[in-house]
Amino acid sequence: MLKEYKNYFYFIASVLISGILIWYLLSQIDFKVLKNTIVNIYFPSLYAYMCLSLISSWFRAWRYKFLLKPEQITWSNIFLVTFIRNLFVDLLPARIGSLSYIYLLNKRFAFTFELATSTFLMAVVFDFLTLSPVLILAMLIIGFGEIPISIPTLLLLTLFFFLITYFILIHLERIVKLSIRIFYFIFNKTKLNKKKWAEKAIKKLELTSISIEQIKARKIFWQVFSVSLLIRVAKYGSLFFLLHAILLSHGFSLKDLSFLKLVLGVTGAEFSSILPVKGIAGFGTWESAWAISFKLMGFDVGLAIISGVSLHLITQIFEYLLGILSIIIIAFPILRKRKNYRN
Repeated sequence: MLKEYKNYFYFIASVLISGILIWYLLSQIDFKVLKNTIVNIYFPSLYAYMCLSLISSWFRAWRYKFLLKPEQITWSNIFLVTFIRNLFVDLLPARIGSLSYIYLLNKRFAFTFELATSTFLMAVVFDFLTLSPVLILAMLIIGFGEIPISIPTLLLLTLFFFLITYFILIHLERIVKLSIRIFYFIFNKTKLNKKKWAEKAIKKLELTSISIEQIKARKIFWQVFSVSLLIRVAKYGSLFFLLHAILLSHGFSLKDLSFLKLVLGVTGAEFSSILPVKGIAGFGTWESAWAISFKLMGFDVGLAIISGVSLHLITQIFEYLLGILSIIIIAFPILRKRKNYRN
């Protein structure tokens, strides 16, 4: 009963957050301008966004296949998993929607829980690890003078974030083992250690730690890091073209847009997704974080809101269509045959 109340509370809170924030953002702009911006979108740049977004998903699927070795999964199946993961990652709070990757591999494609979980954890850490190099590279190439932010402070924070993430990567299996000890302590104190599900959970975590060690033993950090870097570059590149498609009608050419500002804006918006409670599918919180980031960088407030709302709406529609289509394909009766799950 308590769990049901919590679910209702979260849903109501999410609806309220989305409603209030979207209402406030739209009250700051002319709705007709927003409508005309979307209607007059520049299709060549929109197509470039779609192509680069698919390339980013292809790199992500490639990384999953690489991490899963020596186990095999077909390209078609790992694409379906990737598209569904992309659908759910921003749909639920704190990015827990990405756990759909574990569920699909384990329940649908018969991979062990520990292999699915270990590859998921490695992928998440590498995603965060590549954020700092892209940010630093953007500052070096585009130039420091384009943002009204203390560059030494930004570089220091970026480097600190990279070191923390690298530390987590190096000690990931130890972190899992530490969580096992914490669970042991909690279970013993609450007498949950007598429950079968608790014993099973501990066992799964132990196997996950072993699986992480096995992946590390392959010495593939540089390969996975390189592919992860390509994922992030393709993602930012796709959003750069989408931003151009949206703002061309406002007089912005490609040379007028700042790639560094885009990286900072997207980073700020994405960090809103780790909040424990956010708007439905991130609507409201994502746009607010985007608008705040661009406003701090000297962007016009109205255009910051219009670009954030338009960009988030288009990306969600595109990813949701791919994700829903993938769910339909996976649910197709033929795919229920286990012999089709792997090779």
